[in-house]
Amino acid sequence: MWLVACAAGLVLLLGLPPTGLTAEFGDIELSVYAVASWPRDNGIFNQGSTVDVSIKQGFGAGLRVGLFPRFTNRILGLELDSLGHGGALSFPNQPNGQDHGTGRSNLLVLNTMFNLILRYPGETVRPYVGIGAGWSHGTLLNPNIIGRADKDFETARALGHQYLGGVQIAVTPKVFVFGEYRYFSANYHWDGLAVDFRTHYGLVGAGLRF
Repeated sequence: MWLVACAAGLVLLLGLPPTGLTAEFGDIELSVYAVASWPRDNGIFNQGSTVDVSIKQGFGAGLRVGLFPRFTNRILGLELDSLGHGGALSFPNQPNGQDHGTGRSNLLVLNTMFNLILRYPGETVRPYVGIGAGWSHGTLLNPNIIGRADKDFETARALGHQYLGGVQIAVTPKVFVFGEYRYFSANYHWDGLAVDFRTHYGLVGAGLRF
């Protein structure tokens, strides 16, 4: 759903007259990117017991739409950002002190965030920093956790927040590429299972400016 919604938004935005939008509001930016996730291994709460968890690195993709208004001199802006990536959980399955080997599950993370961006107004190179908040969905896929009523998939919705910094490089006045680092956090609570998800993101992408 996140990808469909963002794609629809891009289509609607592209259907409007770009020069008119730019003249009235400032810079409109549309971009796509690839993302890699390097999660931190925190503890996981499993059916009454807290144990260490290993969360595997994941890869995915994202879309974002940014508006940098003319009245802020195109330095301060807002972004609507959505990404998805995979991963996996594994941990000692010891509910209530009983040893059931290793609990495992694939993990799908979907984030939809609003970012506040502050950037340097360079012509070619534009470093930037920002903060963001929004909704995150952590979905267990094909879990194998003995003692738990497993389903093929189960989704936990949570508030998430992130800090980010990157650099944008203009290829032409309308086309740019960028690289970005993010630190993201959200707390997922499933049935009898909970984890404080903390991850580092690395992004590379390209976009259009109107």
